[in-house]
Amino acid sequence: MPDAVPFADGRCQCPIHPYSAAPGAPVVIVLPALGVAARKYETLAQNLAQAGLNVLTADWPGQGESRPRPSRRFDYGYRQLVEDFVPQLRAAAERHFPDSPQTLLGHSLGGQVATLYAAAQPHSGVTVIGVACGNIHYRYWDGWRRLMTPSAALAFNTLTALLGYLPGKRIGFGGHEARSLMRDWGRVAWSGHFRHTGLVQVESRDNPIASLYLAIEGDTFAPPASTSGLAGLIQVSPHVELLPSPRPPSENPHSAWLKAPQMVTERVAGWLTRTA
Repeated sequence: MPDAVPFADGRCQCPIHPYSAAPGAPVVIVLPALGVAARKYETLAQNLAQAGLNVLTADWPGQGESRPRPSRRFDYGYRQLVEDFVPQLRAAAERHFPDSPQTLLGHSLGGQVATLYAAAQPHSGVTVIGVACGNIHYRYWDGWRRLMTPSAALAFNTLTALLGYLPGKRIGFGGHEARSLMRDWGRVAWSGHFRHTGLVQVESRDNPIASLYLAIEGDTFAPPASTSGLAGLIQVSPHVELLPSPRPPSENPHSAWLKAPQMVTERVAGWLTRTA
């Protein structure tokens, strides 16, 4: 097994994969989308390393190569990811890339967790990049799409109550997901905030953390309004860059950009160079 970080007092081991570029160069810690294994970010990691950035990828607890799978006996929510998992990843990044400034790059769920970490730890010294991510409150969609996330939340609550976890692979949304994580997610769909997680968050006007948010054109899972709604947790005046999808219209831009991440790599590398 590759190097791994512990989670939940060592009950779970989460594999990590470092990609070295140069000593002292920024290290980008990649936080995946819901149910997406770390191996899916290999091309992105390699591109970032070629651009001169160190990279660390990781599987979420119970996803990809990580064990055990979520169940009634192994459960977690947003708060545990922010207060336990991300600090473990940061410690691992420090071991592999000592003295490198750290950036949390989150895709979808990963963008939410990176933003919540920054909101709860405003003086942590990280920078944040969100890609194809957003606040899933229904008001960020138009027309019938406003029903999408609340309807999913109701269905997920029923399934997790019955099974103790969400069978995402079977229903075509995410992976084998933790009950509390999906209930936290669902409450955001109705409320638009994360206060129910128990995380103490500073006001965006008091948050010094630098951040960049990238939306992908045609991404109905995270439209620009949704991305701005998430960025607003740590940005007084949310700024979102809208990138064209690098893949054919037949492919969902929300994750299809991972097949051709060059444009995202250029934006990330350029921004980190300017903010260094």
